[in-house]
Amino acid sequence: MIRPQPPSLAPADDLTEAAEIDLNAALTPLIAQRNLTPIVRPSTAADVTALIDTSFPDGGDSLEQLVEQVTTVTNRYPRRNTHPGFFGWIAPSGLPSDPLAHAMVSALNANVIGYLPSPVGTTIEKTVIRWLADLVDFPQQSEGVFLSGGSIANMSGITSALAKRFGPEFRTKGLCDNSQVSRPVIICSQAAHFSIRRAAVMLGIGTDNIIAIDTDAEFRMRVDKLAEAITQHDNIVCVVASAGTTNTGAIDPLNEIADICATQNIWLHVDAAYGGGGMMSDVLKPRYLGIDKADSVVMDLHKWFFQSLDGSLLLYRNAEWARNLFFDSADYLHASEDNSPEQYMFFHIAPELSRRFRALPFYIALRCYGLPKLGRNALHNVQCAEYLAELIRQQDDLELIVAPQLSILCFRFRPVDIDDAAVDQINTMIRDQIQLEGEYLMSATQINGRPVLRVCIINHATRADHIEGLLDSVLRIGRSLVLSGDAE
Repeated sequence: MIRPQPPSLAPADDLTEAAEIDLNAALTPLIAQRNLTPIVRPSTAADVTALIDTSFPDGGDSLEQLVEQVTTVTNRYPRRNTHPGFFGWIAPSGLPSDPLAHAMVSALNANVIGYLPSPVGTTIEKTVIRWLADLVDFPQQSEGVFLSGGSIANMSGITSALAKRFGPEFRTKGLCDNSQVSRPVIICSQAAHFSIRRAAVMLGIGTDNIIAIDTDAEFRMRVDKLAEAITQHDNIVCVVASAGTTNTGAIDPLNEIADICATQNIWLHVDAAYGGGGMMSDVLKPRYLGIDKADSVVMDLHKWFFQSLDGSLLLYRNAEWARNLFFDSADYLHASEDNSPEQYMFFHIAPELSRRFRALPFYIALRCYGLPKLGRNALHNVQCAEYLAELIRQQDDLELIVAPQLSILCFRFRPVDIDDAAVDQINTMIRDQIQLEGEYLMSATQINGRPVLRVCIINHATRADHIEGLLDSVLRIGRSLVLSGDAE
């Protein structure tokens, strides 16, 4: 028998050589950009594309060339979420430990499906989950999983609620057999994040079957309206409460909502994607009274835990319904149903199979800085928001629309003797001009149908002088617009 010729690879095609580049030197210019201004520079897609090599990648570019290209284009057309004057969308500030930790994730390249594929990754992830489950005061038997973001985490929690609502046969029969008599509904507040609507779409429930409950003067779900809605529907998948809404930072009355859900045996899902970080502070934690009674909770560590993208924690008080739904196996990946730690698989309680080592940067950061220190920084963010609210109250031409329940507030420049339409225009112009000047950034939003100036403070680097500088800019621009008569 003639032995076949073994395959060989040309030396020029060998990919196993280590990259010869100083990572510290490559990353330092990118890290240095964090505090530079402008926070955002206006651009068109053509502007950005002109600085990026879009030709077919035949290879040959050095790593130094590619680092320089990315450094140049991000410096020329930035959106610096990490800047202490960035008060816009709920974006991560990142911690100093993150570049090292994320480089370690890439170097290890672990696929943290479960213990057998990644013993260390699974052990570290379960450790971080336990720390954060204790933060929520969940019982010892609770479980969790890190997912890519709050949207997939919210959808996964609601999916588990479906499994409980319709029982073990939901896995095989789906909604077809469970929506013929009455339509399944999700109940949430009018201020709930739009990922709840998207979850309803993806799960086949449909947005028409979301029951949106009115909010009170502080934009929290009205418990009386919730109780009324529950009496009107007999096929309730879950109630979704918010612990920090995106628009105003409102915390729904979690304790009262939890008691109603418990009485009616309805799954309570709490979306704390933004607000969960506040629980790190002993001072702020009482504001979340009742979150420990939820069936599932979502917290994004890449938001108010100050950490870089990505990692959204989905916690289950009892993961058995999730396990009933997601548990699966394959010939090439045999899954045992025994409960030993060595057989643990994260994909048994959530949809993702391949998973990077998301928990490692969180493990490093939490051990390095500690939850108490991070909590004091979260409290400082709230104190900055409250300080801004007091400064606003002292100005006759400013109107506080939403006082901060956490670290978000909304206000308007509201000079006297100017009609509402002109005020709307002035506030929009103020926000746009502040962004053009580059020192600060606020995202666009509306409250009660009118544009407001929304300030979201979740950066550990933000200080009182940034708050004062923002307000000085608002007053300077707004008063100049009034004097010039530019807003008609």
